[in-house]
Amino acid sequence: MKLKPIRGLLTCLVFIFFGPLLRSQFVYEKPELFDFIKNIPPDISEYTKQALCYKNARNIAAMTLGTGLLIHYDDRLLDVSNNMRDQVGWSKQIDWYMEHIGDGYLQLYVSSGLIGYGFYKKDDRALQSASQIFESVFASGVLVQLFKHATGRESPFVATTPTGRWRPLPNQVDYHNHVPNYDAFPSGHVATITAMVVVLSENYPEHAFIKPLGYLAITLNGLGMMNTGVHWISDYPLGIALGYGLAKIAVKRGRVSKKNNTFSVFPSINHRGNVGFSVNYTL
Repeated sequence: MKLKPIRGLLTCLVFIFFGPLLRSQFVYEKPELFDFIKNIPPDISEYTKQALCYKNARNIAAMTLGTGLLIHYDDRLLDVSNNMRDQVGWSKQIDWYMEHIGDGYLQLYVSSGLIGYGFYKKDDRALQSASQIFESVFASGVLVQLFKHATGRESPFVATTPTGRWRPLPNQVDYHNHVPNYDAFPSGHVATITAMVVVLSENYPEHAFIKPLGYLAITLNGLGMMNTGVHWISDYPLGIALGYGLAKIAVKRGRVSKKNNTFSVFPSINHRGNVGFSVNYTL
């Protein structure tokens, strides 16, 4: 019986020392300086093809219906968010910080850190991740701006109707002179933070904290923008879809799967409850 804790400890040690081998499922090439810019048009083209593909019809329908339902309850959900802030007791300054999680600076800081680390450690995965963050953020930004200029929805703090007036294809001079009256839908903040979270979680799956921390950041960003009157909750589904889809495309473009010499370690437990591990090596 005393051997079981020892076996469990050995299993943990195996994952600690062999963990780096588990990460090497993909090959990353060092990106060129302006790859993230050159890839934006094909990324948008690929995203459009995927969005219009028949197999994605259910997802598009679900997102459309969900957005429509949220629009119907937008004003009430906005009140819920504001009431929650008042009950918790956080200040408007905290709302401001939450709103600016997705304003691009965080993505810039994270990408810059990856670039510095990548050059210092000669780590192409880090360099590719930074390039993919820039790529997906800018690509989603292009589509977000197209939707904003096409839909012309009022932000909550300037709304003239309970859920914000829509002015499809507004006069562009009016748009630029009175941006908050037209640019609520969809949320570019949510799109960019989603894109960064997807890139990091896809390229660093061994770091389990990325997804929950990223989802928390998206949630806080969304609440902050509702409380400051910048966005309605119905502005978020499309923003999330844009960031997620374009990040997936950028990641796929920036890496290739290893086909040979795969090494994997898996935990195992037999019918007696003994803990161990199995090792697989494929040529």
